[in-house]
Amino acid sequence: MIVGFQGEPGAFSEEAADALFPDAQMRGYPSFETLIDAVDTGEIPLGLLPCENSIHGPVARAYDLLYTHPRVRIVDETTHRIVQTLIGIPGAQLTKIRQIESHPVALEQCRHFLASMHSVNVVPVADTAGAVREIVGAGDPSRAAIGPAASAARYGGAILAEAVQDEAENYTRFFAIARDGESRRRLGRAVLAFVLPHQPGSLHTALGIFAAREFNLRALVARPLPGRPFEYIFYAELDCPDVAQVQSVMHEVGAETRLLGWY
Repeated sequence: MIVGFQGEPGAFSEEAADALFPDAQMRGYPSFETLIDAVDTGEIPLGLLPCENSIHGPVARAYDLLYTHPRVRIVDETTHRIVQTLIGIPGAQLTKIRQIESHPVALEQCRHFLASMHSVNVVPVADTAGAVREIVGAGDPSRAAIGPAASAARYGGAILAEAVQDEAENYTRFFAIARDGESRRRLGRAVLAFVLPHQPGSLHTALGIFAAREFNLRALVARPLPGRPFEYIFYAELDCPDVAQVQSVMHEVGAETRLLGWY
């Protein structure tokens, strides 16, 4: 079985995928778009898509892509601890670093550390492990990357500073996705996307339906609705042990409601 993830080998996403699917072969993709397209076309049976970080918050692009790829379903989820590390080339010195590169989400998780690094240029790039590979290959002692400690060993880098994220308790949650897939473990969770009438009280009414069914609302994310300025798609993650109850709730919420996954 092949499981896709976004990033280069050694990325946090690969670590999370390997933990959830220990017997699978891993395959990296350069972007969220290419990853979800590979699942949607059947090129790979499963993918792992980050949906939320405990410091940075929701990964908005993940929800947007799930909405625009209706055949792709969420079939499982996992949480992976993230420890960010500053990595340079062997012999590099922390005080002489002038440029730090990493994925934008990783940089956002390390704002306090980056603020302490005076006169350093911060450069966002496609992914963490790829940043490590790039700076090691360039051989410039003034450049460093933020990424997984394991990627330093994989690409021959040197660890210059450990645990540089703002909070020690730093976790990323991932959705496991499959084309028209069924749930893997039946955790009793559902993810809905719904568009409400643009009028007072519509969101309150929808949330009241969840409350009346005694569904625990785990997360609520609002994203712009394409083609309708300042209207929104709402993504609700619910604790719901029975898929039939989810379908009943979808009918009650309204016509513009879609099930992105029950697992």
